Amino acid sequence: MSTQPSTRTRKLFPAATCVVALAGLGLLGAGCSQSEAATARGAAADAPAPAPQQGGKSKVEDAVYTLEMKPTGTYKAGQEGIVEVSLLSKGEYHINDKYPIKFKVAEAAAEGVSYPKPLLKREDGVFEENKGVLKVPFVAAKKGKTKVAGVLSFSICSAANCLMQKQELEAAIDVQ
Repeated sequence: MSTQPSTRTRKLFPAATCVVALAGLGLLGAGCSQSEAATARGAAADAPAPAPQQGGKSKVEDAVYTLEMKPTGTYKAGQEGIVEVSLLSKGEYHINDKYPIKFKVAEAAAEGVSYPKPLLKREDGVFEENKGVLKVPFVAAKKGKTKVAGVLSFSICSAANCLMQKQELEAAIDVQ
């Protein structure tokens, strides 16, 4: 038995590679106009560098957006509470109205913290051209300090390009 790939396999492999590569490029432009998608694939001269993604932060300031996760009141053990995730675009940038924004809670939730809805989507929040808000529900089982965390996936666009981002966020919570 030969260990060489068949002639048919050798001919199909390059074609399959091209299809996969082209499909990936098509996904980069999801929700952008043709000119925005084309710019997003290349290195745009005016595109800012993506924000660093080292652990969760409660607030991220970037040249084109501000992203924040913050407590919204007092919290009691065993009762549902809400933290608010807000996105604000800056300058000529706006929130991409076609991008499927989502917030996915941290896979390793803090001890004693549960989430009634571990995945929130655009339709769970309120999004306008330059600002958006998602309210993340959680339940902390016991008193004390804990955290609520997750990753927000979103897209910010200008006339020249669209930036797709994933940013880890967390909020420190004091449960009474």
